[in-house]
Amino acid sequence: MNFIGQVSTADPGSGSVRVTFPDRDNMVSAPLPVITPGGWGRTNAAFPEPGDTVLCAFLDNDRSAGFCLGTYYGSEDAPPGYVHQQGVWFEDGSFVFYDRSTRMLNIKAVGGIKIEGDLTVTGNITSSGGVL
Repeated sequence: MNFIGQVSTADPGSGSVRVTFPDRDNMVSAPLPVITPGGWGRTNAAFPEPGDTVLCAFLDNDRSAGFCLGTYYGSEDAPPGYVHQQGVWFEDGSFVFYDRSTRMLNIKAVGGIKIEGDLTVTGNITSSGGVL
């Protein structure tokens, strides 16, 4: 059974959330594991936060075993960027996205960018901000 609720608490360390279901007398779930993309590059960068609306799937009627399938876009919030852009947008205005229409990787870091290790550039460097 699938249900929509709001994250009441999030524990990225354990990969789980507790979810409140307003349509079920504000019942709060036990910790539910959050489904994430698998593979070697797994990350919790998009982990649901308290207040986020999420979709949950339960394996039984008493909701003792289930998963948080994640957040989704609704009528109140649209995905960031445009149809040809894929990436990550942060609440402070920072972003990293690829635009397939311009074939360009775009990066904006409000607090700056730190690179540890060697940097190799095979193309031109253009500066519009001064020091280079």
